[in-house]
Order: sequence, then structure tokens, then C-alpha cells
Amino acid sequence: MPEINFHHFRDTTVTIAHDNKSLLFCETWTCRIHRYWLEGPKKGKAEILIDDLPGYPDNINRASDGTYWMAWLGMRTPSFDLSLRHPDFRKRMTRRLPQDEWLFANVNNGGVIKFDDSGKILMTLGDIGGTSHPSVTSMREHKGQLFIGGILNNRIGVFDIEGADKTWTAPVDYWGGK
Repeated sequence: MPEINFHHFRDTTVTIAHDNKSLLFCETWTCRIHRYWLEGPKKGKAEILIDDLPGYPDNINRASDGTYWMAWLGMRTPSFDLSLRHPDFRKRMTRRLPQDEWLFANVNNGGVIKFDDSGKILMTLGDIGGTSHPSVTSMREHKGQLFIGGILNNRIGVFDIEGADKTWTAPVDYWGGK
């Protein structure tokens, strides 16, 4: 397994895994989630946890039940996927066309997924029409609710999580209430 060079990755977000021995990070434009080992026999190594996601992953945060929440920035399209494989095309596009004619990712279909340590997707939440929460870039579980936001949104969504621990907070889980 090759060692990871973080300078290779752009548009990544990171969270410490529940085991505190690894971290998880998204690689937005390649639609992947990786695990990087901080301790143990795989220390210093990275592995792909989820590959070929149908959308562009953004932030990852812990969930109260030992799993993780991840924001969908938007859903993939064949034309945008093709443009990502051709940097010269993108460079010409941004220099020769007005910005409102650029090819861009489908950010009108934001959402959130929940996944476990093995990479199994357990739940998806989405706003297919982009009416209330397009381009979801962040989410945070807090006391039994999931708060959902995005840099292009003018509102915060709140989702009641069935069966969630209503006393759980991320700061206490990450830092022990310090």
C-alpha cells in the first residue's frame, strides 16, 4: 500500500474516526472517501473506504451511533465527469467562455449519507428538486437532530434522527468535554 501524499489531494475534508487511530477524508472531485491510519500496523498508509460515489462528497462528521455523516455537494453528471479528466479543456473553458456558460457540477441535488467504518452506506437523505437544501456542504448531529447547511443556502435544515442519543454532542465525543 503506497504512502499518501496529501499535496496530491484538493478539496478534501477530514474527520478523526471513532477509533482515534485513523482519519477519514473526502476527495470531492474523484468522488471517494479515504481512511488514513495514524496508529497500528497500517500507520502512515491510506486506503479507499468508498469509491465511485454517485455524488460529490464534502464534509464528514461523526454520528452518535459510531457511524458517520457525509454531505453531498451535488450529484455527478457524465459531462462534468468527462471535463474533470481533461484539465486543458477546463482551462480553455474558463478563459474563453463567460462564467455563466461554464460546465459545472450538478449542485442542485444536495443531500447527506450515513455510512459505517466498513464503507457501507446505511442511509441517504436528499432534496432531489433542490427546493430546500441544494448543494449541501455541511451537517452536524447534535442531541438527536441533524443540522444541514450549505454555502449557497440561506437556511439551516433540521432532521430528527430516529433512535439517536438525545444527549450526544460532537464536542464531547471528539474532545471529551474539555
